[in-house]
Amino acid sequence: MSLDGKRLFSESPEMGVLSFDASQKCTLINAFWPYLNLSEDDFSEQQYEALLESWEEMLQELYPYRNEFATQEWNGMLGIIVRLDNGPDDDISDLMRHARTNFLNTSEFAIACSIELAVRLQTGVNVRSGGLLMIPGQESSIEWPEYSSLKEAIDAGFDRHETLAQSEQYSLFDESFTVTGLKDRCRLKIVWTNSLTDHLKLLGPRGKRELLIYKNKTSLLNHQQDRRKRYIPEDLLHETIRTLDLLFPIHDRHVLAFLEKEDVQMPIEDPLKTPRATQLSEFSYWNNRLARLLRLYDGPPEGRLQALLDTRDSAQFATLWVAVFGVTSLTILFGVLSTVYSAKQYHVARDSYKLALAQACHQTSPPLPGYCT
Repeated sequence: MSLDGKRLFSESPEMGVLSFDASQKCTLINAFWPYLNLSEDDFSEQQYEALLESWEEMLQELYPYRNEFATQEWNGMLGIIVRLDNGPDDDISDLMRHARTNFLNTSEFAIACSIELAVRLQTGVNVRSGGLLMIPGQESSIEWPEYSSLKEAIDAGFDRHETLAQSEQYSLFDESFTVTGLKDRCRLKIVWTNSLTDHLKLLGPRGKRELLIYKNKTSLLNHQQDRRKRYIPEDLLHETIRTLDLLFPIHDRHVLAFLEKEDVQMPIEDPLKTPRATQLSEFSYWNNRLARLLRLYDGPPEGRLQALLDTRDSAQFATLWVAVFGVTSLTILFGVLSTVYSAKQYHVARDSYKLALAQACHQTSPPLPGYCT
């Protein structure tokens, strides 16, 4: 199915990729992952709905800057994708040189922007090759050196911390270490991101933290089926999927309810195929960020609200709430007593005044003007 005339950028979902019919969506997915070789009968619109929505969201954000790109149609973008697929070892210079033959009379700047967008759609990674980096301000990016392949650039953009876990006090994941466990215990706000480089990043001050989670797991699973692992290093791909399996276990009803509430698709793997991670040392690419989450999860509460709702130590929890109720009760009691005694003091003062006035008026001396009548 041809995508002739299909615009890459759109102002609304009704005009973008979400408006494609099933055969056009199938063509699009096969272009990005040709080894899937999906037929129209095999293609599931529901399976790819979330991924296509994230692409649509990204392309709508770029609509005001559409004239900065070498192509504004899907066929032009898929031409770049095919070149990335056929030349996985090409550096950015090779890709630029090949793209010039397809985009005549187009600036280097526009070609670079289109290549960066192709990488972003394909991998979820924001790369910066020297051209204009068209990404939202809150998302991070990695450098794409001139003489490095895309895979080399991505591998270099993610730090590995293989020995960090050995010195960490908190290094074990229990069954409660899930997205809902983190959300409830640490009072975290979960923010979904299309940027792989921002996965598991913690933002915000103490007590008001946000946790970014990469939401396009379908894309990762598709890349995992690529035997050549052309774009994302195999270990990074495997670890990222395991972090999502760790946070979203298949049998946790609270997690499933949370995903339904958030309207996020998160394909959950069978734990019999890949056992759930139990310790921090199983990760290297995501070791540092997971270590920070573990410290937050197992460490002392950061804010008052988190302290009041922390049930890990039942004795401490009970003591805290007894103290809260005790102080509250005493405050109310003393407030009531203070009000009662204030009223009594008023009546005593009034009666004392009347008595003093009566005594003054019954004396033999002349009455007080204005008081004794």
